[in-house]
Amino acid sequence: MHENIERTNSGKGIGMDKELLLYNYFSNQLTAEQERAFNDLLDTDADFKAQFLFEKDLQQAIRKKENQELKSKLQGFEKNIQAKSAVPRTNARFRPWSVAASITMLIAIGWFAYTSLLGTSNQDLYDAYFEPYPNTVYTITRSDGNQTLERAAFVAYESQDDDRAAELFLEAGATIAHGNFYLAQVLLRLNRNEEAIELLAQSILEDSTFEAEANWYLALAYLKENDTESATEVLERQVSQYDFKKVKAQELLDSLR
Repeated sequence: MHENIERTNSGKGIGMDKELLLYNYFSNQLTAEQERAFNDLLDTDADFKAQFLFEKDLQQAIRKKENQELKSKLQGFEKNIQAKSAVPRTNARFRPWSVAASITMLIAIGWFAYTSLLGTSNQDLYDAYFEPYPNTVYTITRSDGNQTLERAAFVAYESQDDDRAAELFLEAGATIAHGNFYLAQVLLRLNRNEEAIELLAQSILEDSTFEAEANWYLALAYLKENDTESATEVLERQVSQYDFKKVKAQELLDSLR
């Protein structure tokens, strides 16, 4: 465990660095290194785990309260519309406009309520959890005069020039180590989801270095394709077999059930 993770804040609480880990977790900003430290602390530090569970429960309680308040507002709008419908038509010119405005408002709020009360859509979950995997394969420096296809592909990848990156990774093929894994990232950003799924499944079988990572992104790819059943199956494998994104995978599972 890194030394800075073990420091405490004046001997009290769980420590500033641990607080930062918790903050980055709940804001979905953990780096790969921070995620490893985070998972280690969950397994070895009872105080840290207790704080994590407390804050997670607190967020869920706040979200539940907000949902209940929204539900009450929706019920109020519905009663208002029903009451307007029961009023005698003393002013036929203005009543339809009033009812129409109420219905429009109900529809607008109802759409928000659908995602808040009935569950977040798979696309929303994908957007919340997807972040491109960093380039850990090829180090790019200004002084690097090596103008290879591999370098060009990763330069395009890091600059999110996805069309160019896809072209270069496809052209290079197996000559780029772990190329299929990174190409899949690009294809997901290009909404070429079925191709990404095929490459990620292949990476799980053939690329042991990125097996756990490929499994995680495969689950997200299925989410993007709105294949909840396959996403759930892959997430269950993530939780049971891998440490990478294990906590996030469990969160996603809880959201899908």
